[in-house]
Amino acid sequence: MVIIDSRPKRAKYDKGHVATAISIPDSQFDKLTDQLPQDKNKILVFYCGGLKCPLSHKSAKKAIAIGYTNVKVFSAGYPAWKNVAAATTSEAAPVQIKSGKDEGSIDIEAFKKVLKENPGSILLIDVRDPDEFAAGAFKTAVNIPSEKIESKIKSLPSDKLVVFVCSTGSRSGEAFYMVQDMRPNLKNVYYLEAEVTFNKDGSFKIVEPK
Repeated sequence: MVIIDSRPKRAKYDKGHVATAISIPDSQFDKLTDQLPQDKNKILVFYCGGLKCPLSHKSAKKAIAIGYTNVKVFSAGYPAWKNVAAATTSEAAPVQIKSGKDEGSIDIEAFKKVLKENPGSILLIDVRDPDEFAAGAFKTAVNIPSEKIESKIKSLPSDKLVVFVCSTGSRSGEAFYMVQDMRPNLKNVYYLEAEVTFNKDGSFKIVEPK
Protein backbone atom coordinates (compact mmCIF):
# COMPACT_ATOMS: atom_id res chain seq x y z
CA MET A 1 0.00 0.00 0.00
CA VAL A 2 1.17 3.51 -0.82
CA ILE A 3 -0.29 6.44 1.14
CA ILE A 4 -0.36 9.73 -0.75
CA ASP A 5 -0.86 13.20 0.68
CA SER A 6 -2.64 15.32 -1.93
CA ARG A 7 -2.29 18.59 0.00
CA PRO A 8 0.23 21.34 -0.89
CA LYS A 9 3.67 20.28 0.29
CA ARG A 10 5.12 23.39 1.93
CA ALA A 11 1.84 24.72 3.25
CA LYS A 12 0.54 21.45 4.70
CA TYR A 13 2.61 18.26 4.24
CA ASP A 14 5.85 19.70 5.64
CA LYS A 15 3.99 20.85 8.76
CA GLY A 16 2.59 17.38 9.47
CA HIS A 17 1.47 14.30 7.59
CA VAL A 18 0.42 10.68 7.98
CA ALA A 19 3.34 8.40 8.82
CA THR A 20 4.99 6.89 5.69
CA ALA A 21 2.88 9.08 3.35
CA ILE A 22 4.55 10.55 0.29
CA SER A 23 3.79 14.04 -0.95
CA ILE A 24 2.15 14.37 -4.35
CA PRO A 25 0.14 17.61 -4.29
CA ASP A 26 -2.88 17.42 -6.57
CA SER A 27 -1.73 20.58 -8.36
CA GLN A 28 1.52 18.79 -9.32
CA PHE A 29 0.12 15.30 -9.85
CA ASP A 30 1.01 15.08 -13.54
CA LYS A 31 4.62 16.12 -12.83
CA LEU A 32 5.15 13.67 -9.95
CA THR A 33 3.64 10.44 -11.25
CA ASP A 34 7.15 8.90 -11.22
CA GLN A 35 6.75 8.63 -7.43
CA LEU A 36 3.83 6.23 -7.86
CA PRO A 37 4.60 2.48 -7.94
CA GLN A 38 5.15 0.82 -11.29
CA ASP A 39 2.74 -1.92 -10.29
CA LYS A 40 -0.67 -0.59 -11.36
CA ASN A 41 -2.40 -3.10 -9.05
CA LYS A 42 -0.74 -1.68 -5.93
CA ILE A 43 -3.17 -0.18 -3.40
CA LEU A 44 -3.06 3.62 -3.49
CA VAL A 45 -4.68 5.54 -0.63
CA PHE A 46 -5.11 9.27 -1.13
CA TYR A 47 -5.94 11.72 1.63
CA CYS A 48 -6.08 15.48 2.06
CA GLY A 49 -7.51 18.02 4.50
CA GLY A 50 -10.70 16.20 5.46
CA LEU A 51 -14.31 15.86 4.40
CA LYS A 52 -14.53 19.37 2.97
CA CYS A 53 -11.33 19.06 0.95
CA PRO A 54 -11.65 17.74 -2.65
CA LEU A 55 -7.95 17.23 -3.40
CA SER A 56 -7.71 13.52 -2.57
CA HIS A 57 -10.76 12.68 -4.70
CA LYS A 58 -9.35 14.67 -7.62
CA SER A 59 -5.98 12.91 -7.38
CA ALA A 60 -7.65 9.51 -7.07
CA LYS A 61 -9.54 10.11 -10.32
CA LYS A 62 -6.28 11.06 -12.04
CA ALA A 63 -4.61 7.87 -10.78
CA ILE A 64 -7.49 5.76 -12.12
CA ALA A 65 -7.25 7.59 -15.44
CA ILE A 66 -3.62 6.52 -15.89
CA GLY A 67 -4.36 2.89 -15.16
CA TYR A 68 -4.22 2.25 -11.42
CA THR A 69 -6.81 -0.36 -10.49
CA ASN A 70 -6.85 -0.31 -6.68
CA VAL A 71 -7.36 3.32 -5.72
CA LYS A 72 -8.94 4.41 -2.46
CA VAL A 73 -9.63 7.69 -0.66
CA PHE A 74 -9.39 8.27 3.09
CA SER A 75 -12.06 10.98 3.09
CA ALA A 76 -11.64 12.02 6.74
CA GLY A 77 -8.06 12.91 5.87
CA TYR A 78 -5.21 14.25 7.97
CA PRO A 79 -7.39 15.78 10.73
CA ALA A 80 -8.89 12.38 11.57
CA TRP A 81 -5.52 10.63 11.48
CA LYS A 82 -3.98 13.30 13.71
CA ASN A 83 -6.75 12.86 16.30
CA VAL A 84 -6.32 9.08 16.37
CA ALA A 85 -2.53 9.33 16.53
CA ALA A 86 -2.74 11.74 19.46
CA ALA A 87 -5.15 9.48 21.31
CA THR A 88 -2.98 6.36 20.91
CA THR A 89 0.50 7.81 21.35
CA SER A 90 0.50 7.35 25.11
CA GLU A 91 -0.61 3.73 24.74
CA ALA A 92 2.03 2.70 22.22
CA ALA A 93 4.95 0.64 23.44
CA PRO A 94 8.19 2.62 23.60
CA VAL A 95 10.61 2.00 20.75
CA GLN A 96 13.76 0.25 21.93
CA ILE A 97 16.65 1.31 19.72
CA LYS A 98 19.92 -0.60 19.64
CA SER A 99 22.77 0.24 17.31
CA GLY A 100 24.42 -2.34 15.10
CA LYS A 101 28.12 -3.02 14.59
CA ASP A 102 28.63 -0.34 11.96
CA GLU A 103 28.17 3.39 12.46
CA GLY A 104 24.55 4.35 11.85
CA SER A 105 23.33 0.77 11.49
CA ILE A 106 20.49 -0.63 13.56
CA ASP A 107 20.79 -3.92 15.39
CA ILE A 108 19.11 -6.53 13.19
CA GLU A 109 17.28 -8.34 15.98
CA ALA A 110 16.06 -5.04 17.43
CA PHE A 111 14.88 -4.04 13.96
CA LYS A 112 12.95 -7.29 13.52
CA LYS A 113 11.36 -6.87 16.95
CA VAL A 114 10.18 -3.32 16.30
CA LEU A 115 8.98 -4.26 12.82
CA LYS A 116 6.92 -7.08 14.30
CA GLU A 117 5.58 -5.44 17.45
CA ASN A 118 5.32 -1.74 16.60
CA PRO A 119 5.72 -1.17 12.83
CA GLY A 120 3.92 2.17 13.00
CA SER A 121 6.73 3.57 15.13
CA ILE A 122 9.17 3.39 12.19
CA LEU A 123 9.34 5.53 9.09
CA LEU A 124 10.77 2.76 6.91
CA ILE A 125 12.27 4.13 3.70
CA ASP A 126 13.22 1.72 0.93
CA VAL A 127 15.84 3.40 -1.26
CA ARG A 128 15.88 0.80 -4.03
CA ASP A 129 14.67 1.50 -7.54
CA PRO A 130 10.90 1.43 -8.16
CA ASP A 131 11.05 -1.83 -10.12
CA GLU A 132 12.90 -3.54 -7.26
CA PHE A 133 10.38 -2.18 -4.76
CA ALA A 134 7.46 -3.38 -6.88
CA ALA A 135 8.90 -6.90 -6.98
CA GLY A 136 8.85 -7.17 -3.18
CA ALA A 137 9.31 -4.95 -0.12
CA PHE A 138 8.63 -4.58 3.59
CA LYS A 139 4.86 -4.11 3.94
CA THR A 140 5.11 -0.76 5.76
CA ALA A 141 7.93 0.72 3.68
CA VAL A 142 7.67 3.76 1.46
CA ASN A 143 9.80 3.86 -1.68
CA ILE A 144 12.11 6.83 -2.15
CA PRO A 145 14.88 5.81 -4.60
CA SER A 146 18.40 6.74 -3.52
CA GLU A 147 18.77 9.43 -6.17
CA LYS A 148 15.78 11.27 -4.72
CA ILE A 149 16.70 11.04 -1.04
CA GLU A 150 18.60 14.32 -0.93
CA SER A 151 15.49 16.32 -1.83
CA LYS A 152 13.52 14.61 0.99
CA ILE A 153 16.01 14.97 3.84
CA LYS A 154 14.70 18.32 5.07
CA SER A 155 11.24 16.82 5.62
CA LEU A 156 12.39 13.81 7.67
CA PRO A 157 10.71 13.83 11.09
CA SER A 158 12.74 14.40 14.25
CA ASP A 159 10.27 12.60 16.53
CA LYS A 160 10.08 9.24 14.76
CA LEU A 161 12.55 6.43 14.16
CA VAL A 162 13.73 6.56 10.53
CA VAL A 163 15.33 3.45 9.04
CA PHE A 164 16.69 3.27 5.48
CA VAL A 165 16.69 -0.15 3.82
CA CYS A 166 17.81 -1.67 0.53
CA SER A 167 18.92 -5.17 -0.48
CA THR A 168 22.54 -5.10 0.72
CA GLY A 169 23.06 -2.11 3.03
CA SER A 170 25.00 -0.14 0.40
CA ARG A 171 22.37 2.32 -0.78
CA SER A 172 20.72 2.53 2.63
CA GLY A 173 24.09 3.34 4.20
CA GLU A 174 24.67 6.02 1.58
CA ALA A 175 21.29 7.55 2.47
CA PHE A 176 22.24 7.56 6.17
CA TYR A 177 25.46 9.48 5.49
CA MET A 178 23.61 11.98 3.30
CA VAL A 179 21.40 12.73 6.29
CA GLN A 180 24.49 13.07 8.49
CA ASP A 181 25.93 15.63 6.08
CA MET A 182 22.75 17.68 5.68
CA ARG A 183 21.14 17.31 9.13
CA PRO A 184 23.90 16.27 11.56
CA ASN A 185 21.71 16.98 14.58
CA LEU A 186 19.10 14.43 13.54
CA LYS A 187 19.80 11.49 15.86
CA ASN A 188 16.86 9.21 15.11
CA VAL A 189 18.09 7.94 11.73
CA TYR A 190 19.55 4.48 11.08
CA TYR A 191 20.08 2.09 8.20
CA LEU A 192 19.84 -1.68 7.87
CA GLU A 193 23.27 -3.20 7.20
CA ALA A 194 22.24 -6.61 5.91
CA GLU A 195 21.40 -8.67 2.85
CA VAL A 196 17.64 -8.75 2.44
CA THR A 197 15.66 -11.00 0.11
CA PHE A 198 12.17 -9.63 -0.50
CA ASN A 199 9.17 -11.60 -1.71
CA LYS A 200 6.13 -10.30 -3.55
CA ASP A 201 3.82 -11.15 -0.64
CA GLY A 202 5.74 -8.92 1.76
CA SER A 203 7.71 -11.72 3.44
CA PHE A 204 11.47 -11.36 3.65
CA LYS A 205 14.73 -12.92 4.77
CA ILE A 206 17.44 -10.88 6.49
CA VAL A 207 21.02 -12.18 6.57
CA GLU A 208 23.52 -10.36 8.76
CA PRO A 209 26.86 -9.73 7.02
CA LYS A 210 29.82 -11.68 8.39
